[in-house]
Amino acid sequence: MTASVRPTASSRDAFSERLLKGSVRKSYAPVVDIDWAAPLDPDKFFLPPRIVSLYGTPLWDSMSRAEQIELSRQELANTLSAGIWFENILNQSLLRKMMHQDPTSASTHYELTELGDETRHMVMFGKAIDKMDAKPVRPRLYQRMIINTLPFFFRGSVLWVAALVGEEIFDSLQRQMMDDPELQPMVQRLMRIHVTEEARHIQFARDGLRKRIPSMPWYKRVWVANLNGVGGYFFRYLFTNKVQYARVGLDARAARRMARASAHRREVQISGFAPLAAFLEEVGLMGRIGRRMWRRAGFLPARTPRALTAGAAEAGADLTEEVYDGFAVLDNGDQDRRVHVRLTGHLDPIDGRFHWRGTILDAPEAVTPGPVRISIGTRTVDARITERTSQGTHSIAGVGEPPFELDGAGTSDVSVAG
Repeated sequence: MTASVRPTASSRDAFSERLLKGSVRKSYAPVVDIDWAAPLDPDKFFLPPRIVSLYGTPLWDSMSRAEQIELSRQELANTLSAGIWFENILNQSLLRKMMHQDPTSASTHYELTELGDETRHMVMFGKAIDKMDAKPVRPRLYQRMIINTLPFFFRGSVLWVAALVGEEIFDSLQRQMMDDPELQPMVQRLMRIHVTEEARHIQFARDGLRKRIPSMPWYKRVWVANLNGVGGYFFRYLFTNKVQYARVGLDARAARRMARASAHRREVQISGFAPLAAFLEEVGLMGRIGRRMWRRAGFLPARTPRALTAGAAEAGADLTEEVYDGFAVLDNGDQDRRVHVRLTGHLDPIDGRFHWRGTILDAPEAVTPGPVRISIGTRTVDARITERTSQGTHSIAGVGEPPFELDGAGTSDVSVAG
Protein backbone atom coordinates (compact mmCIF):
# COMPACT_ATOMS: atom_id res chain seq x y z
CA MET A 1 0.00 0.00 0.00
CA THR A 2 1.47 3.35 -1.00
CA ALA A 3 1.32 6.14 1.57
CA SER A 4 0.09 9.53 0.47
CA VAL A 5 2.50 12.21 1.57
CA ARG A 6 1.71 15.93 1.27
CA PRO A 7 4.73 17.74 -0.15
CA THR A 8 6.53 20.25 2.06
CA ALA A 9 4.95 23.68 1.84
CA SER A 10 6.80 26.06 -0.45
CA SER A 11 8.11 29.41 0.77
CA ARG A 12 5.28 30.99 -1.24
CA ASP A 13 2.73 28.98 0.73
CA ALA A 14 4.46 29.84 4.01
CA PHE A 15 4.29 33.53 3.12
CA SER A 16 0.64 33.16 2.14
CA GLU A 17 -0.11 31.46 5.44
CA ARG A 18 1.23 34.48 7.32
CA LEU A 19 -0.95 36.80 5.23
CA LEU A 20 -3.98 34.58 5.88
CA LYS A 21 -3.40 34.90 9.63
CA GLY A 22 -3.09 38.66 9.21
CA SER A 23 -6.41 38.69 7.37
CA VAL A 24 -8.05 36.84 10.25
CA ARG A 25 -6.66 39.32 12.78
CA LYS A 26 -7.57 42.49 10.89
CA SER A 27 -10.14 42.64 8.11
CA TYR A 28 -13.17 44.84 7.59
CA ALA A 29 -16.77 44.65 6.43
CA PRO A 30 -17.29 48.19 5.09
CA VAL A 31 -21.08 47.85 5.25
CA VAL A 32 -20.86 47.93 9.07
CA ASP A 33 -17.36 49.37 9.66
CA ILE A 34 -18.19 52.77 8.13
CA ASP A 35 -20.98 54.92 9.52
CA TRP A 36 -22.82 55.60 6.27
CA ALA A 37 -25.61 57.46 8.09
CA ALA A 38 -23.28 60.14 9.48
CA PRO A 39 -23.74 63.48 7.70
CA LEU A 40 -20.98 64.91 5.52
CA ASP A 41 -19.30 68.13 6.62
CA PRO A 42 -20.10 70.80 3.99
CA ASP A 43 -16.84 72.63 4.73
CA LYS A 44 -14.47 69.66 4.39
CA PHE A 45 -12.73 68.29 1.33
CA PHE A 46 -13.14 64.86 -0.22
CA LEU A 47 -9.46 64.83 -1.15
CA PRO A 48 -6.85 66.95 0.67
CA PRO A 49 -6.43 70.22 -1.29
CA ARG A 50 -2.78 69.49 -2.12
CA ILE A 51 -3.82 66.23 -3.81
CA VAL A 52 -6.46 67.82 -6.05
CA SER A 53 -5.09 68.02 -9.59
CA LEU A 54 -5.45 71.80 -10.01
CA TYR A 55 -3.93 72.72 -6.63
CA GLY A 56 -1.18 75.31 -6.97
CA THR A 57 -2.40 76.60 -10.35
CA PRO A 58 -3.88 80.04 -11.12
CA LEU A 59 -7.21 78.36 -11.85
CA TRP A 60 -7.29 76.81 -8.37
CA ASP A 61 -6.49 80.16 -6.75
CA SER A 62 -9.38 81.79 -8.62
CA MET A 63 -11.91 79.25 -7.31
CA SER A 64 -13.95 79.73 -4.15
CA ARG A 65 -13.56 77.21 -1.31
CA ALA A 66 -16.95 75.73 -2.19
CA GLU A 67 -15.82 75.23 -5.81
CA GLN A 68 -12.56 73.68 -4.62
CA ILE A 69 -14.47 71.25 -2.39
CA GLU A 70 -16.77 70.37 -5.28
CA LEU A 71 -13.78 69.62 -7.51
CA SER A 72 -12.34 67.37 -4.79
CA ARG A 73 -15.71 65.56 -4.65
CA GLN A 74 -15.74 64.94 -8.40
CA GLU A 75 -12.10 63.84 -8.44
CA LEU A 76 -12.71 61.35 -5.64
CA ALA A 77 -15.76 59.99 -7.47
CA ASN A 78 -13.61 59.58 -10.58
CA THR A 79 -10.85 57.82 -8.62
CA LEU A 80 -13.25 55.48 -6.79
CA SER A 81 -14.96 54.61 -10.08
CA ALA A 82 -11.60 53.65 -11.60
CA GLY A 83 -10.88 51.60 -8.48
CA ILE A 84 -14.07 49.61 -9.00
CA TRP A 85 -13.20 48.80 -12.61
CA PHE A 86 -9.62 47.86 -11.67
CA GLU A 87 -10.74 45.57 -8.83
CA ASN A 88 -13.09 43.94 -11.34
CA ILE A 89 -10.18 43.22 -13.71
CA LEU A 90 -7.98 41.88 -10.88
CA ASN A 91 -10.72 39.59 -9.58
CA GLN A 92 -11.34 38.14 -13.04
CA SER A 93 -7.60 37.53 -13.48
CA LEU A 94 -7.27 35.83 -10.09
CA LEU A 95 -10.24 33.55 -10.78
CA ARG A 96 -8.81 32.48 -14.14
CA LYS A 97 -5.43 31.87 -12.49
CA MET A 98 -6.98 29.67 -9.80
CA MET A 99 -8.37 27.30 -12.43
CA HIS A 100 -4.81 26.01 -12.92
CA GLN A 101 -3.76 25.83 -9.25
CA ASP A 102 -3.91 23.41 -6.34
CA PRO A 103 -7.12 24.32 -4.45
CA THR A 104 -5.59 23.06 -1.19
CA SER A 105 -2.53 25.36 -1.23
CA ALA A 106 -2.21 28.34 1.11
CA SER A 107 -1.40 30.64 -1.83
CA THR A 108 -4.70 29.74 -3.51
CA HIS A 109 -6.51 30.32 -0.23
CA TYR A 110 -4.93 33.74 0.14
CA GLU A 111 -5.87 34.64 -3.44
CA LEU A 112 -9.47 33.75 -2.57
CA THR A 113 -9.19 35.91 0.54
CA GLU A 114 -7.82 38.79 -1.54
CA LEU A 115 -10.66 38.34 -4.01
CA GLY A 116 -13.12 38.71 -1.12
CA ASP A 117 -11.31 41.83 0.10
CA GLU A 118 -11.43 43.40 -3.36
CA THR A 119 -15.13 42.59 -3.72
CA ARG A 120 -15.85 44.37 -0.44
CA HIS A 121 -13.73 47.31 -1.62
CA MET A 122 -15.91 47.59 -4.71
CA VAL A 123 -18.98 47.74 -2.47
CA MET A 124 -17.25 50.32 -0.27
CA PHE A 125 -16.31 52.52 -3.24
CA GLY A 126 -19.81 52.27 -4.69
CA LYS A 127 -21.46 53.19 -1.37
CA ALA A 128 -19.04 56.11 -0.95
CA ILE A 129 -19.91 57.50 -4.39
CA ASP A 130 -23.59 57.20 -3.51
CA LYS A 131 -23.04 58.81 -0.09
CA MET A 132 -21.31 61.77 -1.77
CA ASP A 133 -24.35 62.14 -4.04
CA ALA A 134 -21.99 61.89 -7.02
CA LYS A 135 -22.28 60.07 -10.30
CA PRO A 136 -19.82 57.26 -11.05
CA VAL A 137 -17.53 57.82 -14.02
CA ARG A 138 -18.24 54.92 -16.36
CA PRO A 139 -15.78 53.86 -19.05
CA ARG A 140 -16.88 54.37 -22.62
CA LEU A 141 -17.93 51.36 -24.71
CA TYR A 142 -14.52 50.90 -26.37
CA GLN A 143 -12.84 51.22 -22.96
CA ARG A 144 -15.13 48.56 -21.49
CA MET A 145 -14.29 46.27 -24.40
CA ILE A 146 -10.57 46.71 -23.67
CA ILE A 147 -11.13 46.18 -19.93
CA ASN A 148 -12.93 42.89 -20.59
CA THR A 149 -9.98 41.54 -22.57
CA LEU A 150 -7.30 42.42 -20.01
CA PRO A 151 -7.87 39.42 -17.69
CA PHE A 152 -6.83 37.15 -20.58
CA PHE A 153 -3.43 38.90 -20.71
CA PHE A 154 -2.82 39.43 -16.99
CA ARG A 155 -0.96 36.21 -16.32
CA GLY A 156 2.18 35.30 -14.40
CA SER A 157 4.53 38.21 -13.80
CA VAL A 158 2.35 40.56 -15.85
CA LEU A 159 -0.51 39.97 -13.37
CA TRP A 160 1.62 40.85 -10.33
CA VAL A 161 3.12 43.93 -12.00
CA ALA A 162 -0.37 45.06 -13.05
CA ALA A 163 -1.62 44.51 -9.49
CA LEU A 164 1.23 46.60 -8.07
CA VAL A 165 0.78 49.38 -10.62
CA GLY A 166 -2.95 49.49 -9.86
CA GLU A 167 -2.57 49.33 -6.08
CA GLU A 168 0.72 50.85 -4.93
CA ILE A 169 0.32 54.37 -6.34
CA PHE A 170 -3.11 54.72 -4.73
CA ASP A 171 -1.78 53.16 -1.53
CA SER A 172 1.16 55.55 -1.32
CA LEU A 173 -1.03 58.62 -1.89
CA GLN A 174 -3.65 57.41 0.60
CA ARG A 175 -0.99 56.96 3.30
CA GLN A 176 0.08 60.57 2.77
CA MET A 177 -3.42 62.02 3.03
CA MET A 178 -5.68 59.85 5.20
CA ASP A 179 -4.89 61.81 8.39
CA ASP A 180 -5.39 65.24 6.80
CA PRO A 181 -7.63 67.31 9.15
CA GLU A 182 -9.42 68.91 6.19
CA LEU A 183 -10.63 65.53 4.92
CA GLN A 184 -14.18 64.23 5.34
CA PRO A 185 -14.24 61.68 8.24
CA MET A 186 -16.04 59.16 6.02
CA VAL A 187 -13.23 59.39 3.45
CA GLN A 188 -10.58 59.09 6.18
CA ARG A 189 -12.21 55.88 7.40
CA LEU A 190 -12.52 54.50 3.87
CA MET A 191 -8.84 55.16 3.18
CA ARG A 192 -7.67 53.59 6.43
CA ILE A 193 -9.62 50.40 5.69
CA HIS A 194 -8.29 50.29 2.14
CA VAL A 195 -4.67 50.91 3.17
CA THR A 196 -4.80 48.21 5.87
CA GLU A 197 -6.06 45.48 3.54
CA GLU A 198 -4.14 46.59 0.45
CA ALA A 199 -0.89 46.35 2.43
CA ARG A 200 -1.29 42.56 2.45
CA HIS A 201 -2.21 42.48 -1.24
CA ILE A 202 0.91 44.49 -2.11
CA GLN A 203 3.11 42.17 -0.04
CA PHE A 204 1.60 39.16 -1.82
CA ALA A 205 2.18 40.66 -5.28
CA ARG A 206 5.73 41.71 -4.44
CA ASP A 207 6.52 38.25 -3.08
CA GLY A 208 5.09 36.68 -6.23
CA LEU A 209 7.35 38.80 -8.42
CA ARG A 210 10.47 38.20 -6.33
CA LYS A 211 9.98 34.45 -6.57
CA ARG A 212 9.28 34.49 -10.32
CA ILE A 213 12.04 36.78 -11.53
CA PRO A 214 15.04 34.42 -11.01
CA SER A 215 13.48 31.88 -13.41
CA MET A 216 12.15 34.37 -15.98
CA PRO A 217 13.69 34.19 -19.48
CA TRP A 218 15.57 37.38 -20.35
CA TYR A 219 13.17 38.32 -23.15
CA LYS A 220 10.15 38.06 -20.84
CA ARG A 221 11.90 40.17 -18.23
CA VAL A 222 12.61 42.86 -20.83
CA TRP A 223 8.99 42.73 -21.98
CA VAL A 224 7.56 43.11 -18.44
CA ALA A 225 10.15 45.75 -17.47
CA ASN A 226 9.03 48.01 -20.32
CA LEU A 227 5.33 47.13 -20.54
CA ASN A 228 4.70 48.54 -17.06
CA GLY A 229 5.42 52.04 -18.39
CA VAL A 230 1.95 52.04 -19.96
CA GLY A 231 0.67 52.51 -16.42
CA GLY A 232 2.06 56.04 -16.39
CA TYR A 233 -0.16 57.11 -19.28
CA PHE A 234 -3.16 55.38 -17.72
CA PHE A 235 -2.75 57.29 -14.45
CA ARG A 236 -2.12 60.58 -16.23
CA TYR A 237 -5.42 60.05 -18.07
CA LEU A 238 -7.20 59.05 -14.86
CA PHE A 239 -5.94 61.87 -12.65
CA THR A 240 -6.75 64.53 -15.28
CA ASN A 241 -9.96 63.05 -16.66
CA LYS A 242 -11.93 65.82 -18.40
CA VAL A 243 -15.20 64.54 -16.92
CA GLN A 244 -14.35 65.77 -13.42
CA TYR A 245 -13.62 69.29 -14.68
CA ALA A 246 -16.74 69.45 -16.85
CA ARG A 247 -18.95 68.44 -13.92
CA VAL A 248 -17.65 71.40 -11.94
CA GLY A 249 -18.39 73.76 -14.80
CA LEU A 250 -14.80 74.38 -15.90
CA ASP A 251 -13.40 74.42 -19.41
CA ALA A 252 -12.36 70.75 -19.35
CA ARG A 253 -9.60 70.97 -21.95
CA ALA A 254 -8.03 74.08 -20.44
CA ALA A 255 -8.23 72.63 -16.92
CA ARG A 256 -6.60 69.38 -18.01
CA ARG A 257 -3.76 71.26 -19.75
CA MET A 258 -3.17 73.33 -16.62
CA ALA A 259 -3.19 70.27 -14.34
CA ARG A 260 -0.73 68.38 -16.53
CA ALA A 261 1.61 71.38 -16.64
CA SER A 262 1.50 71.90 -12.87
CA ALA A 263 4.86 71.46 -11.11
CA HIS A 264 3.05 70.69 -7.85
CA ARG A 265 0.97 67.98 -9.49
CA ARG A 266 4.12 66.40 -10.87
CA GLU A 267 5.66 66.35 -7.38
CA VAL A 268 2.53 64.62 -5.99
CA GLN A 269 2.70 61.98 -8.73
CA ILE A 270 6.42 61.40 -8.20
CA SER A 271 5.96 60.93 -4.45
CA GLY A 272 3.06 58.52 -5.05
CA PHE A 273 5.04 56.43 -7.54
CA ALA A 274 8.35 56.48 -5.60
CA PRO A 275 7.81 53.28 -3.52
CA LEU A 276 6.80 51.25 -6.57
CA ALA A 277 9.57 52.76 -8.69
CA ALA A 278 12.15 51.80 -6.07
CA PHE A 279 10.79 48.22 -5.96
CA LEU A 280 10.82 47.88 -9.76
CA GLU A 281 14.43 49.13 -9.80
CA GLU A 282 15.32 46.68 -7.02
CA VAL A 283 13.98 43.62 -8.86
CA GLY A 284 15.22 44.70 -12.30
CA LEU A 285 11.82 45.47 -13.80
CA MET A 286 12.34 49.13 -14.68
CA GLY A 287 13.38 49.02 -18.32
CA ARG A 288 14.70 51.92 -20.35
CA ILE A 289 11.48 52.33 -22.34
CA GLY A 290 9.31 51.84 -19.25
CA ARG A 291 11.30 54.45 -17.33
CA ARG A 292 10.94 56.90 -20.20
CA MET A 293 7.16 56.40 -20.30
CA TRP A 294 6.82 56.93 -16.53
CA ARG A 295 8.96 60.07 -16.81
CA ARG A 296 6.98 61.50 -19.74
CA ALA A 297 3.74 60.84 -17.89
CA GLY A 298 5.07 62.85 -14.93
CA PHE A 299 5.75 60.08 -12.40
CA LEU A 300 9.55 60.23 -12.41
CA PRO A 301 11.83 63.26 -12.07
CA ALA A 302 13.00 64.75 -15.36
CA ARG A 303 16.54 63.76 -14.45
CA THR A 304 18.50 62.21 -11.59
CA PRO A 305 18.36 64.54 -8.59
CA ARG A 306 21.56 66.53 -8.07
CA ALA A 307 21.69 65.51 -4.43
CA LEU A 308 21.96 61.87 -5.45
CA THR A 309 24.83 62.34 -7.88
CA ALA A 310 26.70 64.88 -5.73
CA GLY A 311 26.06 63.69 -2.18
CA ALA A 312 26.42 59.96 -2.68
CA ALA A 313 29.31 60.18 -5.14
CA GLU A 314 31.32 62.57 -2.92
CA ALA A 315 30.78 60.27 0.05
CA GLY A 316 32.34 57.47 -1.98
CA ALA A 317 30.20 54.93 -0.18
CA ASP A 318 26.97 52.99 -0.60
CA LEU A 319 24.39 54.56 1.71
CA THR A 320 22.15 51.48 1.62
CA GLU A 321 21.35 49.57 4.81
CA GLU A 322 23.44 51.44 7.37
CA VAL A 323 22.27 50.02 10.70
CA TYR A 324 22.07 51.61 14.15
CA ASP A 325 21.27 49.33 17.09
CA GLY A 326 21.29 51.11 20.42
CA PHE A 327 19.51 53.57 22.65
CA ALA A 328 17.60 56.75 21.81
CA VAL A 329 15.37 59.28 23.53
CA LEU A 330 11.77 59.34 22.29
CA ASP A 331 9.64 62.47 22.72
CA ASN A 332 5.98 61.86 21.87
CA GLY A 333 4.71 65.17 23.28
CA ASP A 334 3.95 63.58 26.65
CA GLN A 335 7.36 62.83 28.11
CA ASP A 336 10.85 61.79 27.10
CA ARG A 337 11.52 58.05 27.21
CA ARG A 338 14.79 56.17 26.83
CA VAL A 339 14.16 53.36 24.35
CA HIS A 340 16.09 50.69 22.48
CA VAL A 341 15.91 51.14 18.71
CA ARG A 342 17.12 49.34 15.62
CA LEU A 343 17.24 51.68 12.59
CA THR A 344 18.36 51.54 8.99
CA GLY A 345 18.05 53.74 5.91
CA HIS A 346 18.91 54.33 2.28
CA LEU A 347 19.28 57.15 -0.19
CA ASP A 348 16.35 56.71 -2.55
CA PRO A 349 17.32 56.75 -6.24
CA ILE A 350 13.90 58.08 -7.23
CA ASP A 351 13.41 61.19 -5.11
CA GLY A 352 17.03 61.73 -4.02
CA ARG A 353 16.09 61.83 -0.33
CA PHE A 354 17.32 59.74 2.61
CA HIS A 355 14.56 57.45 3.93
CA TRP A 356 15.13 55.77 7.29
CA ARG A 357 12.97 53.41 9.28
CA GLY A 358 13.16 50.79 12.00
CA THR A 359 11.75 49.44 15.22
CA ILE A 360 11.40 50.69 18.79
CA LEU A 361 11.90 47.47 20.69
CA ASP A 362 10.75 48.47 24.17
CA ALA A 363 8.36 51.44 23.94
CA PRO A 364 5.46 51.26 26.39
CA GLU A 365 2.05 50.28 25.10
CA ALA A 366 0.77 53.80 25.79
CA VAL A 367 2.83 55.11 22.84
CA THR A 368 0.52 55.44 19.82
CA PRO A 369 1.08 55.99 16.06
CA GLY A 370 1.70 59.61 15.14
CA PRO A 371 4.41 62.28 14.96
CA VAL A 372 7.29 62.12 17.46
CA ARG A 373 10.83 63.42 17.89
CA ILE A 374 13.74 61.08 18.42
CA SER A 375 17.24 61.91 19.68
CA ILE A 376 20.48 59.97 19.52
CA GLY A 377 23.37 61.85 21.11
CA THR A 378 23.19 65.45 19.90
CA ARG A 379 20.97 64.66 16.91
CA THR A 380 17.23 65.29 17.20
CA VAL A 381 14.90 64.77 14.22
CA ASP A 382 11.20 64.56 13.45
CA ALA A 383 9.75 61.12 12.77
CA ARG A 384 6.48 59.23 12.81
CA ILE A 385 5.47 56.04 14.62
CA THR A 386 3.56 54.19 11.92
CA GLU A 387 2.15 51.21 13.83
CA ARG A 388 2.29 48.95 16.84
CA THR A 389 3.24 45.52 15.50
CA SER A 390 1.88 42.14 16.45
CA GLN A 391 5.19 41.53 18.28
CA GLY A 392 4.51 44.40 20.66
CA THR A 393 7.16 46.65 19.11
CA HIS A 394 6.58 49.99 17.34
CA SER A 395 7.58 50.85 13.77
CA ILE A 396 9.12 54.29 13.23
CA ALA A 397 10.13 56.10 10.03
CA GLY A 398 11.40 59.43 8.78
CA VAL A 399 12.65 61.26 5.69
CA GLY A 400 15.74 63.48 5.66
CA GLU A 401 18.65 63.54 8.07
CA PRO A 402 18.49 60.42 10.27
CA PRO A 403 19.08 60.51 14.03
CA PHE A 404 22.07 58.16 13.70
CA GLU A 405 25.53 58.68 12.19
CA LEU A 406 26.20 57.33 8.71
CA ASP A 407 29.48 55.56 8.06
CA GLY A 408 31.34 57.18 5.19
CA ALA A 409 28.96 60.11 4.77
CA GLY A 410 28.67 63.43 6.56
CA THR A 411 25.40 64.91 7.62
CA SER A 412 25.62 67.51 4.88
CA ASP A 413 25.26 64.83 2.24
CA VAL A 414 21.99 63.68 3.71
CA SER A 415 20.53 67.06 4.57
CA VAL A 416 20.98 68.24 0.98
CA ALA A 417 19.09 65.22 -0.26
CA GLY A 418 16.36 65.61 2.35
